[in-house]
Amino acid sequence: MAELLNFPDIGRPKLPTASNSGSSHLVSVQDSTIATTSDAGYKHTRPRTTRMIRTYTFTWNAVPEERMKKLLDFYRKVGTFQAFSFIDWDMKETHTVRFSEPLSYQYSYPGYRFTLKFEEV
Repeated sequence: MAELLNFPDIGRPKLPTASNSGSSHLVSVQDSTIATTSDAGYKHTRPRTTRMIRTYTFTWNAVPEERMKKLLDFYRKVGTFQAFSFIDWDMKETHTVRFSEPLSYQYSYPGYRFTLKFEEV
């Protein structure tokens, strides 16, 4: 098996606190439950799978051009098809993930702004 690439160091995700735009970090956990309701109104549930896949969403603001170029080079290598290693800045845990959405960014002085969404592999 090929060795995983590491997500590049582009700085911690951040949004200015004065923007009232919320957190720069969101984690979603996929629900794997199957539920059915009987004729008598009883609800029966069971897990569909034993794995609950997490999705991580991070937002950056005011990223300098040299860091943006580092991210673009990395994205060209992995796209949304190849897994890579990523360390969660808040939890300090290493995860094997892939980009779950194409890269989209915008220049907004004094740097670039973008949101990245990773899904566990």
